[in-house]
Amino acid sequence: MVERAQGIHHITAIGSDPQQLVDFYTGVLGLRLVKKSVNQDDVSAYHLFFGDRTGEPGMDLTFFTFPGVRRGSHGVGQVTLVSLAVPDQALDFWQARLERHGVHHEAVAERFGLPRLRFYDPDGQQLELVGVPVDQLATQASQLWTHADIGTEQAIRHFHSASLSAASLGSVEPILLQALGYERVNQDEHRTLYHLEGQQRASALEVEEAPGGPAGLNASGTVHHIAFGATDEAHQLALRELVLNMGLHPTQVIDRYYFKSVYFRIPAGILFEIATMGPGFTADEDEVTLGERLALPPFLESQREQIEAGLPPVHIPAASTS
Repeated sequence: MVERAQGIHHITAIGSDPQQLVDFYTGVLGLRLVKKSVNQDDVSAYHLFFGDRTGEPGMDLTFFTFPGVRRGSHGVGQVTLVSLAVPDQALDFWQARLERHGVHHEAVAERFGLPRLRFYDPDGQQLELVGVPVDQLATQASQLWTHADIGTEQAIRHFHSASLSAASLGSVEPILLQALGYERVNQDEHRTLYHLEGQQRASALEVEEAPGGPAGLNASGTVHHIAFGATDEAHQLALRELVLNMGLHPTQVIDRYYFKSVYFRIPAGILFEIATMGPGFTADEDEVTLGERLALPPFLESQREQIEAGLPPVHIPAASTS
Protein backbone atom coordinates (compact mmCIF):
# COMPACT_ATOMS: atom_id res chain seq x y z
CA MET A 1 0.00 0.00 0.00
CA VAL A 2 1.26 3.48 -0.92
CA GLU A 3 1.89 5.84 1.99
CA ARG A 4 -0.53 8.76 2.32
CA ALA A 5 0.44 12.23 1.14
CA GLN A 6 2.04 14.41 3.81
CA GLY A 7 -0.67 17.07 3.85
CA ILE A 8 -0.54 20.43 2.13
CA HIS A 9 3.04 21.14 1.07
CA HIS A 10 2.48 24.63 -0.31
CA ILE A 11 -0.16 26.79 -1.93
CA THR A 12 0.75 29.12 -4.79
CA ALA A 13 -1.36 32.15 -5.64
CA ILE A 14 -1.17 35.08 -8.06
CA GLY A 15 -0.49 38.65 -6.96
CA SER A 16 -0.03 42.02 -8.62
CA ASP A 17 2.45 44.11 -6.63
CA PRO A 18 5.42 42.24 -5.10
CA GLN A 19 6.29 44.93 -2.55
CA GLN A 20 2.66 45.18 -1.46
CA LEU A 21 2.58 41.43 -0.91
CA VAL A 22 5.81 41.48 1.10
CA ASP A 23 4.49 44.34 3.24
CA PHE A 24 1.23 42.49 3.90
CA TYR A 25 2.42 38.95 4.50
CA THR A 26 5.49 39.88 6.53
CA GLY A 27 4.44 43.19 8.07
CA VAL A 28 0.81 42.41 8.87
CA LEU A 29 0.61 38.61 9.11
CA GLY A 30 4.11 38.15 10.50
CA LEU A 31 5.26 35.44 8.12
CA ARG A 32 8.85 35.29 6.92
CA LEU A 33 9.88 35.92 3.32
CA VAL A 34 11.92 32.72 3.18
CA LYS A 35 12.76 32.80 -0.52
CA LYS A 36 12.78 35.57 -3.11
CA SER A 37 13.08 33.86 -6.46
CA VAL A 38 11.45 33.88 -9.90
CA ASN A 39 8.80 31.86 -11.67
CA GLN A 40 10.99 29.26 -13.35
CA ASP A 41 8.63 29.17 -16.35
CA ASP A 42 8.47 32.98 -16.68
CA VAL A 43 11.49 34.71 -15.18
CA SER A 44 9.92 38.15 -15.61
CA ALA A 45 7.76 37.33 -12.57
CA TYR A 46 8.85 37.01 -8.97
CA HIS A 47 8.11 33.83 -7.05
CA LEU A 48 7.84 34.87 -3.41
CA PHE A 49 7.66 32.26 -0.63
CA PHE A 50 6.22 33.16 2.79
CA GLY A 51 6.39 30.77 5.71
CA ASP A 52 7.69 29.98 9.15
CA ARG A 53 11.37 30.26 10.12
CA THR A 54 12.62 28.05 7.27
CA GLY A 55 9.49 27.74 5.13
CA GLU A 56 8.90 24.11 6.00
CA PRO A 57 6.26 22.19 4.02
CA GLY A 58 2.91 22.80 5.62
CA MET A 59 3.57 26.55 6.05
CA ASP A 60 4.67 27.78 2.67
CA LEU A 61 2.34 30.27 0.97
CA THR A 62 3.82 31.42 -2.33
CA PHE A 63 3.01 33.98 -5.00
CA PHE A 64 3.72 34.55 -8.65
CA THR A 65 3.62 38.32 -9.15
CA PHE A 66 2.56 40.06 -12.36
CA PRO A 67 2.40 43.86 -11.97
CA GLY A 68 -0.76 45.27 -13.49
CA VAL A 69 -2.46 41.91 -13.94
CA ARG A 70 -6.27 42.01 -13.87
CA ARG A 71 -8.17 41.05 -10.72
CA GLY A 72 -9.45 37.47 -10.79
CA SER A 73 -12.67 36.07 -9.37
CA HIS A 74 -13.32 33.14 -7.04
CA GLY A 75 -15.49 30.26 -8.15
CA VAL A 76 -15.82 26.70 -9.33
CA GLY A 77 -12.59 25.04 -10.38
CA GLN A 78 -10.37 26.78 -7.86
CA VAL A 79 -8.89 26.66 -4.40
CA THR A 80 -11.06 29.46 -3.03
CA LEU A 81 -9.93 29.81 0.60
CA VAL A 82 -6.57 29.44 2.35
CA SER A 83 -6.91 28.62 6.07
CA LEU A 84 -4.09 29.32 8.53
CA ALA A 85 -3.94 27.83 12.03
CA VAL A 86 -3.36 30.05 15.08
CA PRO A 87 -3.86 29.38 18.81
CA ASP A 88 -7.56 29.72 19.55
CA GLN A 89 -7.01 32.37 22.23
CA ALA A 90 -5.23 34.57 19.65
CA LEU A 91 -8.26 35.35 17.45
CA ASP A 92 -9.12 38.51 19.43
CA PHE A 93 -5.53 39.70 18.94
CA TRP A 94 -5.77 39.06 15.22
CA GLN A 95 -9.12 40.74 14.81
CA ALA A 96 -7.76 43.87 16.50
CA ARG A 97 -4.58 43.72 14.41
CA LEU A 98 -6.44 43.42 11.11
CA GLU A 99 -8.64 46.36 12.08
CA ARG A 100 -5.61 48.44 13.07
CA HIS A 101 -4.01 47.80 9.68
CA GLY A 102 -7.23 48.51 7.76
CA VAL A 103 -7.55 44.94 6.46
CA HIS A 104 -11.02 44.02 5.22
CA HIS A 105 -12.34 41.12 7.30
CA GLU A 106 -15.57 39.44 8.31
CA ALA A 107 -16.95 38.59 11.74
CA VAL A 108 -15.63 35.51 13.50
CA ALA A 109 -17.80 32.53 12.56
CA GLU A 110 -17.65 28.83 13.41
CA ARG A 111 -17.35 26.03 10.86
CA PHE A 112 -16.80 22.35 11.62
CA GLY A 113 -16.43 23.20 15.31
CA LEU A 114 -13.66 25.79 15.03
CA PRO A 115 -13.84 29.63 15.09
CA ARG A 116 -12.62 31.36 11.95
CA LEU A 117 -11.74 34.91 11.03
CA ARG A 118 -11.97 35.49 7.27
CA PHE A 119 -10.03 38.34 5.67
CA TYR A 120 -8.69 39.49 2.31
CA ASP A 121 -5.23 40.46 1.12
CA PRO A 122 -4.59 43.55 -1.06
CA ASP A 123 -5.46 41.58 -4.23
CA GLY A 124 -8.66 40.16 -2.76
CA GLN A 125 -7.21 36.73 -1.96
CA GLN A 126 -9.51 34.97 0.52
CA LEU A 127 -7.84 33.74 3.69
CA GLU A 128 -8.95 32.85 7.19
CA LEU A 129 -7.33 32.39 10.57
CA VAL A 130 -8.61 29.27 12.30
CA GLY A 131 -8.51 29.16 16.09
CA VAL A 132 -7.08 25.76 17.06
CA PRO A 133 -6.49 24.45 20.62
CA VAL A 134 -2.80 24.70 21.41
CA ASP A 135 -2.41 20.94 21.92
CA GLN A 136 -3.59 20.40 18.33
CA LEU A 137 -1.02 22.73 16.77
CA ALA A 138 1.93 20.95 15.21
CA THR A 139 4.63 23.60 14.76
CA GLN A 140 7.23 23.81 17.51
CA ALA A 141 7.92 27.24 18.99
CA SER A 142 11.51 27.13 17.71
CA GLN A 143 10.24 26.94 14.12
CA LEU A 144 7.94 29.96 14.44
CA TRP A 145 8.80 33.30 12.92
CA THR A 146 8.01 36.11 15.33
CA HIS A 147 8.78 39.79 15.76
CA ALA A 148 8.08 42.57 18.23
CA ASP A 149 4.36 42.76 17.42
CA ILE A 150 3.59 39.05 17.06
CA GLY A 151 4.87 36.58 19.63
CA THR A 152 4.73 32.80 19.93
CA GLU A 153 1.27 32.98 21.51
CA GLN A 154 -0.17 34.68 18.42
CA ALA A 155 2.00 33.59 15.47
CA ILE A 156 0.59 31.68 12.53
CA ARG A 157 1.64 28.06 12.94
CA HIS A 158 0.87 26.27 9.68
CA PHE A 159 -1.86 25.72 7.11
CA HIS A 160 -4.99 24.44 8.75
CA SER A 161 -6.67 23.54 5.46
CA ALA A 162 -7.72 24.80 2.07
CA SER A 163 -11.18 24.96 0.51
CA LEU A 164 -11.76 23.69 -3.01
CA SER A 165 -14.82 24.66 -5.05
CA ALA A 166 -16.20 22.11 -7.52
CA ALA A 167 -19.36 21.55 -9.52
CA SER A 168 -19.62 18.06 -8.05
CA LEU A 169 -18.02 16.17 -5.20
CA GLY A 170 -17.27 13.33 -7.59
CA SER A 171 -14.87 15.52 -9.54
CA VAL A 172 -12.60 15.87 -6.48
CA GLU A 173 -13.22 13.16 -3.89
CA PRO A 174 -11.80 10.10 -5.72
CA ILE A 175 -8.37 11.65 -6.06
CA LEU A 176 -8.37 12.70 -2.39
CA LEU A 177 -9.39 9.27 -1.11
CA GLN A 178 -7.74 6.88 -3.55
CA ALA A 179 -4.47 8.66 -4.37
CA LEU A 180 -3.69 11.08 -1.56
CA GLY A 181 -5.08 9.06 1.35
CA TYR A 182 -7.59 11.52 2.84
CA GLU A 183 -10.65 10.35 4.74
CA ARG A 184 -14.06 11.99 4.78
CA VAL A 185 -14.74 13.05 8.38
CA ASN A 186 -17.64 15.53 8.33
CA GLN A 187 -20.20 17.15 6.08
CA ASP A 188 -22.69 19.99 6.16
CA GLU A 189 -25.14 21.15 3.51
CA HIS A 190 -22.57 22.26 0.94
CA ARG A 191 -19.15 21.41 2.38
CA THR A 192 -17.31 18.18 3.03
CA LEU A 193 -14.34 17.96 5.37
CA TYR A 194 -11.42 15.59 4.76
CA HIS A 195 -8.47 14.75 6.99
CA LEU A 196 -5.26 12.73 6.89
CA GLU A 197 -5.33 10.31 9.80
CA GLY A 198 -2.50 10.65 12.30
CA GLN A 199 -1.34 14.05 11.03
CA GLN A 200 -1.87 17.51 12.52
CA ARG A 201 0.14 19.89 10.36
CA ALA A 202 -1.69 21.04 7.21
CA SER A 203 -3.80 17.91 7.31
CA ALA A 204 -7.34 19.04 6.39
CA LEU A 205 -9.17 19.92 3.18
CA GLU A 206 -12.68 21.12 2.51
CA VAL A 207 -14.62 20.71 -0.71
CA GLU A 208 -17.48 23.07 -1.42
CA GLU A 209 -19.93 21.56 -3.89
CA ALA A 210 -21.42 24.30 -6.07
CA PRO A 211 -23.39 22.82 -9.00
CA GLY A 212 -24.19 25.56 -11.46
CA GLY A 213 -21.90 28.02 -9.68
CA PRO A 214 -19.84 30.50 -11.70
CA ALA A 215 -16.39 29.41 -12.80
CA GLY A 216 -13.48 31.20 -11.18
CA LEU A 217 -11.19 33.45 -13.20
CA ASN A 218 -7.55 32.64 -12.47
CA ALA A 219 -5.77 35.99 -12.13
CA SER A 220 -4.66 38.32 -9.35
CA GLY A 221 -6.13 37.40 -5.97
CA THR A 222 -6.71 33.73 -6.77
CA VAL A 223 -4.84 30.48 -6.14
CA HIS A 224 -2.84 29.05 -9.03
CA HIS A 225 -2.28 25.55 -7.59
CA ILE A 226 -2.11 23.50 -4.42
CA ALA A 227 0.71 21.08 -3.65
CA PHE A 228 0.71 17.97 -1.47
CA GLY A 229 3.81 16.57 0.21
CA ALA A 230 5.65 13.39 -0.71
CA THR A 231 8.17 12.01 1.78
CA ASP A 232 10.85 11.51 -0.86
CA GLU A 233 11.30 10.87 -4.57
CA ALA A 234 10.24 7.22 -4.32
CA HIS A 235 7.02 8.21 -2.56
CA GLN A 236 6.42 10.90 -5.18
CA LEU A 237 6.73 8.37 -7.99
CA ALA A 238 4.38 5.97 -6.20
CA LEU A 239 1.76 8.73 -5.82
CA ARG A 240 2.25 9.69 -9.47
CA GLU A 241 1.56 6.10 -10.47
CA LEU A 242 -1.71 6.14 -8.51
CA VAL A 243 -2.75 9.34 -10.29
CA LEU A 244 -1.81 7.87 -13.66
CA ASN A 245 -3.84 4.71 -12.96
CA MET A 246 -6.90 6.88 -12.27
CA GLY A 247 -6.81 8.08 -15.87
CA LEU A 248 -5.30 11.49 -15.14
CA HIS A 249 -2.25 12.93 -16.85
CA PRO A 250 0.56 13.81 -14.45
CA THR A 251 3.70 15.48 -15.76
CA GLN A 252 7.08 13.91 -15.48
CA VAL A 253 9.07 14.88 -12.40
CA ILE A 254 10.29 18.49 -12.67
CA ASP A 255 13.27 19.58 -10.58
CA ARG A 256 12.44 22.91 -8.91
CA TYR A 257 15.74 22.78 -6.98
CA TYR A 258 14.12 23.35 -3.55
CA PHE A 259 11.85 20.34 -4.16
CA LYS A 260 10.80 18.13 -7.03
CA SER A 261 7.34 18.47 -8.53
CA VAL A 262 4.71 16.53 -10.44
CA TYR A 263 1.63 18.41 -11.70
CA PHE A 264 -1.78 17.22 -12.81
CA ARG A 265 -5.22 18.76 -13.25
CA ILE A 266 -8.13 17.00 -11.58
CA PRO A 267 -11.57 16.65 -13.20
CA ALA A 268 -12.81 19.63 -11.15
CA GLY A 269 -10.33 21.79 -13.06
CA ILE A 270 -7.98 22.49 -10.14
CA LEU A 271 -4.23 22.16 -10.65
CA PHE A 272 -2.65 19.78 -8.13
CA GLU A 273 1.03 19.21 -7.45
CA ILE A 274 2.94 16.49 -5.62
CA ALA A 275 6.13 17.97 -4.14
CA THR A 276 8.97 16.32 -2.25
CA MET A 277 9.63 17.47 1.31
CA GLY A 278 13.22 18.49 0.54
CA PRO A 279 15.88 19.63 0.09
CA GLY A 280 14.23 22.88 1.20
CA PHE A 281 15.08 26.58 1.15
CA THR A 282 18.41 26.33 2.96
CA ALA A 283 19.83 24.47 -0.05
CA ASP A 284 21.39 27.71 -1.31
CA GLU A 285 21.10 30.20 1.59
CA ASP A 286 21.90 30.20 5.28
CA GLU A 287 18.87 30.21 7.58
CA VAL A 288 19.85 33.62 8.96
CA THR A 289 19.76 35.33 5.55
CA LEU A 290 16.82 33.56 3.91
CA GLY A 291 14.87 35.81 1.56
CA GLU A 292 17.32 38.71 1.56
CA ARG A 293 18.71 38.31 -1.98
CA LEU A 294 17.31 37.06 -5.26
CA ALA A 295 17.82 33.30 -5.20
CA LEU A 296 18.08 31.53 -8.56
CA PRO A 297 18.36 27.80 -9.23
CA PRO A 298 21.68 26.83 -10.83
CA PHE A 299 20.25 26.58 -14.35
CA LEU A 300 19.20 30.25 -14.22
CA GLU A 301 22.31 31.65 -12.51
CA SER A 302 23.98 32.56 -15.81
CA GLN A 303 21.00 34.84 -16.55
CA ARG A 304 21.12 36.67 -13.21
CA GLU A 305 22.05 40.09 -14.58
CA GLN A 306 19.23 40.11 -17.16
CA ILE A 307 16.69 38.67 -14.70
CA GLU A 308 17.49 41.21 -11.97
CA ALA A 309 17.27 44.07 -14.48
CA GLY A 310 13.72 43.05 -15.35
CA LEU A 311 12.40 42.87 -11.77
CA PRO A 312 11.29 45.74 -9.53
CA PRO A 313 13.25 46.05 -6.27
CA VAL A 314 11.65 44.44 -3.21
CA HIS A 315 12.70 44.98 0.38
CA ILE A 316 11.66 43.36 3.64
CA PRO A 317 10.15 45.80 6.17
CA ALA A 318 12.42 46.23 9.18
CA ALA A 319 9.60 45.39 11.59
CA SER A 320 9.23 41.98 9.96
CA THR A 321 12.60 40.59 10.99
CA SER A 322 12.84 38.21 13.92
